[in-house]
Amino acid sequence: MTEPTIFSDTFLAFGSHCDVVLPNLEADTAKNIFQKIKADIEQLESTISRFSLLSDIHELNQTGKDVWVEVPDELWEILTIAIDFNQMSQGAFDVTMFPVQSLWIEKEDVEESELEESLQKCGFDKIELDLENKQLRFKEDGVELDFGAIEKGFALDLVKPLLIDLGVKDAIISFEEDVVLALGNHPAGTEWPLGIRNQQQPNEFAHVFEVSGQTVYTTGTVYIRDDGEGMKARKTISPATGLPVEGKRTVSVKADSATMGAFIANIWLILPENDKAIISNQLSNVEILEVEYTDDDVKTKATIIEKEDPS
Repeated sequence: MTEPTIFSDTFLAFGSHCDVVLPNLEADTAKNIFQKIKADIEQLESTISRFSLLSDIHELNQTGKDVWVEVPDELWEILTIAIDFNQMSQGAFDVTMFPVQSLWIEKEDVEESELEESLQKCGFDKIELDLENKQLRFKEDGVELDFGAIEKGFALDLVKPLLIDLGVKDAIISFEEDVVLALGNHPAGTEWPLGIRNQQQPNEFAHVFEVSGQTVYTTGTVYIRDDGEGMKARKTISPATGLPVEGKRTVSVKADSATMGAFIANIWLILPENDKAIISNQLSNVEILEVEYTDDDVKTKATIIEKEDPS
């Protein structure tokens, strides 16, 4: 029988490296668990990810208007979650915005006429659902769904109960540093310290979350360049205007659910403060870190929303 060790391995999924760390397990056991995690995430990717040209979501997005399509179970589940998030955020979270997002990816400056044309293909009013039969039809040509904002979080929420069922007590599963699931304890402590890097100084941390049994999701209008030399802009589109969000900001959310954390982080980049306050009243047991980068300063704001009292 082999001695317990710290197992680590990685694989590609959803356009990122998925890193798996399993301490305090025998090597053969850890390898088998890693393969189960890999298989489940790859299966999910083949259903909900635009990165896979053979995925169910890619096939669905090729459908023209007025054609009813039966939606596979996992794709239907993430779609209904996205609809709930859209309603909860009064439209700030919208997985139908890909036509506009792709326009901004292709160009630095977008003509108003081009933007208006793309916006005509966006919005949940362009989709009709048959809830009883789990079917969907697009009301316009060119409508496309994109779950990129929450798909990695959804994947980790799928993995979490799998690990628990397999008897895994301690683990780190992460898509690079953007989405992290931490179970149990760090080998040297009681909780896992998950640092949020200073985008201007990658060797420094703007904040460190102490995490056990929860997730941390980070997104922003900037990210660290691959060579580690400074920040690079990422265009986050506001569904209300179709325009990129201004400023250099990141949002990190510690939450029980990685999917919920992804939702909060993405809309926190878009919403004004008054709307954030309204949505905060609907949340529980989350920590939200906002980081703003200016030419001469790094400003942080932490919001802690305690768990609701069940009584």
